[in-house]
Order: sequence, then structure tokens, then C-alpha cells
Amino acid sequence: MAAQINYSRQLQTDMHGTNTRLGGNLSSATQIKKKVRILSIDGGGIRGIIPATIIWHLEQRLQARAGNPDARISDYFDFVAGTSTGGILACTYLMPDPQRPGRPKLSARESLAMYLEQGGCGTFSRSLYRKLTSMMGLLDEKYCSQALEKALKRCFGKTRLRDFLKPCLVTAYNITSRRAFFFTSLDARKDANQDFYAWQAARATASAPSFFSPALVTSGAGDTLPLVDGGVFANNPTLCAFTEAQKACFAQMPGFTGKPDHPTPSDMMIVSLGTGADKESYHYEKVKSKGIAGWVKPIIDILMSASTDTVDYQLQELFANQPRNCHGRYYRINPSLGSADAVMDNITPRNRWALHQAALDYIEANREKMEGIVEQLILNQ
Repeated sequence: MAAQINYSRQLQTDMHGTNTRLGGNLSSATQIKKKVRILSIDGGGIRGIIPATIIWHLEQRLQARAGNPDARISDYFDFVAGTSTGGILACTYLMPDPQRPGRPKLSARESLAMYLEQGGCGTFSRSLYRKLTSMMGLLDEKYCSQALEKALKRCFGKTRLRDFLKPCLVTAYNITSRRAFFFTSLDARKDANQDFYAWQAARATASAPSFFSPALVTSGAGDTLPLVDGGVFANNPTLCAFTEAQKACFAQMPGFTGKPDHPTPSDMMIVSLGTGADKESYHYEKVKSKGIAGWVKPIIDILMSASTDTVDYQLQELFANQPRNCHGRYYRINPSLGSADAVMDNITPRNRWALHQAALDYIEANREKMEGIVEQLILNQ
């Protein structure tokens, strides 16, 4: 427990700028075939604190191993995907710094701080007027979409998808065409009509029905796209990331020397991060006579959890059944929520730190696994 408390103290210290800079570079790794390293982050509202904490820990360990406090998580992944809160986090890790070309603007510590200190940039704050006029979300969206847009514009500014430091995929769903929609930086670089502002991708992927109104996004071709949260079909976007990465020609991109084009599972290292395992039981006697109103919460919870677990199962099977002598790697990290509330918009300070502690508890209990991930990220650098 002492180690966990120290992590929290260190984060609070770092947030106030007492970060010591050291010199040094990574020693050259053994010349082996380099895997495409994929980071995927689930949706889950304020529960994004959990993957943000895991990524902060990984970045710290990579900095320590490299002897370089300026090392960033985007230096060690080749492709990043996210849904909803995971999509917002993905964008923060890949956003370039205008003052330092080629370097990310935010560290993993700063991305985590946005959630821990501000409750996700103030995304889930609402006035008494909003509570009354929306009837607590029954008659109108629960939160102000304009406030969400303002917060995202403040965070991402004029950054566009084509500007991202690494290839990315952010999920959304078109409610008019009834089709999945993917914001991808690779498409944005090839086709101006598919290039969007980062804040637009973040706004769309976070537009959870009943929480926020659908996002109206205009493409370069002038088409208006009504989009909602990608969590309606891919709360766990790892399989989407897997498929998109298979289409990519990494070896032909600048900075990807030694990476394979159209990677197969044996050419990949995937780190898939959940926003906390919530396994609330629904007992037969309590639900057998419930109507629509009684089933609203259980059915949403069950559908999201089931789809997330199904993706994990499919990827486990894909990587477990590789041909002999193939060494693709798949890691799924989805800590128990511990004492934290499973509700996606509980932004009370107590719950935010409970989510942070749940991630720290997982790190402490799985240090060997975490160090194995760090080792693989460095070997394939």
C-alpha cells in the first residue's frame, strides 16, 4: 500500500512542476523484427482515469529505462485507437506541440491531470438550470454539448487529424446512414475530405446518447455527419484497431523503419486498456417482471460489457492460435473498480481518486506484467 500512496503523492508533486530532467538515450536493442505496437483505449466516461493512470505509469517506466524524462507514450506506440473517453485520451497523446515540431504537446501526466483535477476538462459539470430543464436527462441531454465543445476546442485548438504524430483511429456512429464511422489520421493525410479538427473527432466519439446531443460534423466535401459515441458499437475498439492496422503500410511511412506493411497478428504487439471491470449481478427474481423502465440500466450495462468482453475473447483466440514460432503479443488490462462507482459521470473528488487508486492497486499487484509490457515496447522501438 505504501508504494501506491507514493504513486499518488508523486503525481500530485509532478502536477506542480517539480519534474527533474535527466540526460541519456536508449541503448540499442537487439536487431530483431520489429512489431507494430498498438494502444487501444475503451470508453467509459470519467472512468477514463483508469487507463490514463496505467499509461502514466508506463510512460514513467519508459522514461526511467531510457534515462530521458522527455520520452512520451507516443514514442513507443505506432498506432493509437480510442472510443469515447478513450478517444479523447488518444487525441491528447498524439497532439503535436507547435513550439516543438515532432513532439507531443502533453505528457501522460498532464492528460491524467485533466481528469483527476478537472473531472475530464469539466465535461460533466452542469448548472441547476440544466438539471431542471432536462429533468435530470429524461427530456433533454443531461449535459450541455456547447460546454463540451468549448472545453475540447480549448484543449485541442486548431490541431487536425493529419497533424497527429502517429496513426490513429477514433470511433463514432452515423445515426442517419446507420453505419460505423472512423476518424483516422491515415485517411486524413490521403484525402482532405476526411481530415477533421481533433476537437471534432473528440466531440463525436464522446457524444453518448442522453448525455450529450449528437455531434454535427461537416466533412471537407461539405457533407454533414450526425455522429454519436462509438461506444454504441465498439466500446472496446481493439478489434477495429487491429483491422485498421492490417490495412496500413507502415514500412512506407517516415519513422517506421523495420516495421512490416500489412502486419499480421505475429507482427503486432497490442495493449488494450479497459475503464474498469463492472460485473454487477442482475438476479432473476428482481428482473423477471421489470418493464422497459426497469430494464434501461441493466440492458445498457449488459450490452456494453458483453461487447467489450467479446472483443477481448476474439483477440485472445487470435493470438493464442498463432502458427508455431510466431510471437505476436496481446495484453488486456481492465482493473477491478475497487471502491469506485461504476457510473460514468460520477466526477466527485472521492470517486476520481478511487478510480485512480483502483489502477494503482492493479499496477502494484501486476508489476511483472507491467514490466513485461515496458520491455516489449522498448525491444520493438
